[in-house]
Amino acid sequence: MEANIVFENVTAYDVDKFDVRINETFTIELVNVENQVRWFADNDSALSIVVLEDGDSATVTATGKGRSEIQLQSNNVIVKTLQVEVFDVVATSLNPTPKTPVLK
Repeated sequence: MEANIVFENVTAYDVDKFDVRINETFTIELVNVENQVRWFADNDSALSIVVLEDGDSATVTATGKGRSEIQLQSNNVIVKTLQVEVFDVVATSLNPTPKTPVLK
């Protein structure tokens, strides 16, 4: 089974670990699913997950800063784990730029 992460203008294929900015909403699409999958997350303050009717995709919103793990289970067995880090907008607003290297 593969998990694809779909944002408004980006799709990442077969993802196991990713970082996302707080307040972003995206879709996780599962492909090559053999049996019915159940979704579990251990850190509800970081992610809000709404599983869609087909059960093979979910709409996810990054609601709080922190780390979360999404477990995908089939027949009470973990078939895939997604590790998610939600970061604050402060990190993206700093806009660091590299300077010219100085040889010493």
